[in-house]
Amino acid sequence: MKVYQIEINDELNEILEEASRKMDVNIESFITQILDRFAIDPHIMEQDEVKDGYREVGDINLEISNK
Repeated sequence: MKVYQIEINDELNEILEEASRKMDVNIESFITQILDRFAIDPHIMEQDEVKDGYREVGDINLEISNK
């Protein structure tokens, strides 16, 4: 397992905190889920599953794009 340290701005942190609360997981787990879903899964998923993944995080994408 690898550990990465990243810096994000306060605005993105608020979005991640809110999304992780909605999913009832800690931020680290939520970020791991995002990375798993978009960095690994699309390469092995069927097209319909990729669409579902984008729908699942659509609210986050909208929040990010509207700020």
